[in-house]
Amino acid sequence: MPTVMNVIQRLLPDGTRPARKRARKPDWAQCPVWPPDLFAVAATLVDTSGCYSHPRYTSVSRTSLFATPKYAADVRRIAQNWIAALQPPADVQRLWDVLRRTDTARGAASAPLGTDPNQNPPPWCDAAMQLMAIADEASTGMGFVAEGTNPFADYVFMEHESLLQKTQRALPYLPASLCRMVPSTEACVQPKTCTVQVGCTLRSLSHHLALLPPEGDLRTRWLFAVGASDLQEDPSEDPAAALAPFNVLLVPFPYRIDGNCFLEDAKLGITPRNAATFFLVRQQWLQPSGGGPTSSALASFLEELVRTAESEVRRVHGIVLPEIALDAARARHVARHLAAKTDLELFVTGVADATRATNSSCAFRFAPRAQGRTGILSEWEQKKHHRWKLTADQIRRYHLGDALWKGAAAWWERIDVSDRTCFFYVLRPAASVVTLVCEDLARVDPVQTAIRAVGPNLVIALLMDGPQLEKRWPGRHATVLADDPGSAVLTLTSLGMVRRSSMPGEKEPRQIALWKEPSGETRELQLPRRTHALLLTLGQSRQTTYTLDGRDDARGTIHLSLTGVRPIKHARPPAWAN
Repeated sequence: MPTVMNVIQRLLPDGTRPARKRARKPDWAQCPVWPPDLFAVAATLVDTSGCYSHPRYTSVSRTSLFATPKYAADVRRIAQNWIAALQPPADVQRLWDVLRRTDTARGAASAPLGTDPNQNPPPWCDAAMQLMAIADEASTGMGFVAEGTNPFADYVFMEHESLLQKTQRALPYLPASLCRMVPSTEACVQPKTCTVQVGCTLRSLSHHLALLPPEGDLRTRWLFAVGASDLQEDPSEDPAAALAPFNVLLVPFPYRIDGNCFLEDAKLGITPRNAATFFLVRQQWLQPSGGGPTSSALASFLEELVRTAESEVRRVHGIVLPEIALDAARARHVARHLAAKTDLELFVTGVADATRATNSSCAFRFAPRAQGRTGILSEWEQKKHHRWKLTADQIRRYHLGDALWKGAAAWWERIDVSDRTCFFYVLRPAASVVTLVCEDLARVDPVQTAIRAVGPNLVIALLMDGPQLEKRWPGRHATVLADDPGSAVLTLTSLGMVRRSSMPGEKEPRQIALWKEPSGETRELQLPRRTHALLLTLGQSRQTTYTLDGRDDARGTIHLSLTGVRPIKHARPPAWAN
């Protein structure tokens, strides 16, 4: 079993001081000067040992470390002293010394990490728990637009500017990790937005920082969702707009999907009878020769929906399209058009790329036209992590027997799943968003570990699925994320797939989307006939959450609630939209 010092030396291979990074003999005598580095070490010790579940930290007795009212106040006082001096105060160094002592009678550096629930934990456990909390408090606001209240948070913001401008920076692992001395191959630390309010886990112990596994099976990226030229002039800095509603237009395109859009992967061929094989999705709904829209026609169609929606709300902030609604070329064409012609902030769509055999979500952040600028500030692509497995029941439900039956026991979507990345991006002050593609909502590994740690305020799942009913699989898995970490979850599928799910003679379903809130409220969102989109108004409110050690975040958590749903109809819909 590793010892405390083993962990410290592994996470800080070059010592604790940046100035000594190239020294021949690394030194760990002084506490790390950068809060995320200290958080990575302390949280790893707490997590690896499992000491946070010891009665010393979970009981309500007077022997609990957190029982005294002074605990939270002392943690905040020490953290504020760190922020003010930009150096770890003496209290932090004293706790660090407890970790690195080699005399096991006094410290624990050479003692194994395990703890016995029937005995008092060794002194290093108290030190690690307190250091984790202090580093967390010293990182308040880190990862969000700078407000001048915490120079550490301002520093991260400036480092992000250096990242976008591709200039030298002091935080070498951005945007994968906030750490400076702890390599991202050993552990990653990312900003955090929601603190889980149920259970007893490491995630229950921090408000502002999240400990994530090292880069490997999954890479995470934290983005400010702005461009280099926008960093000093971001509209989200306006205090009056901080808690303004976010209006998003859900467009369930394509409105029709024919059965011959699904086909066997001829390159791989059929495997032996009753074995699994692969299928492709051909986006025939995008082909003008088949009655589909040109890129310009689709862009103008979406622009008109925005104009119509603006008769209901002062401004539409975002548009979301379902899984593989577009291809990469059309997505960029539409994004450029919307950036130039509308006042949108965000455009999210599912994208398929047949050349690369990928199924992705693509997001585009636009420049604020109110400031006289237009164009795409930034864009990012997140590939789907898991293949869709079409079973015999699903083939029957979607009436695909002619294209895909052929005796195979299961059909797998042919996509490349090797590049697994998860993007978290800031949408509003203190609010973050993440997108998932269909199967990734249902599979726990690897992405949901990161989502539960970071706790985004909103999870948007792009689906190619049937009606979005609370009792079906998207509703069940949305409930899990709404409960832990406490995210609002929005799922969206295409009307074309919803229509394929009904039998002849049955009433055609129209539930294109599902909304799930942490409070437990669920809404199945139906698209009325002869309408083309749903306009959702997401209200923001501030709530107070608590860590397992009793620290509150002073109403620092943003809660999103569904405060309005209106159908939007195109005034002159083209044939492909009827």
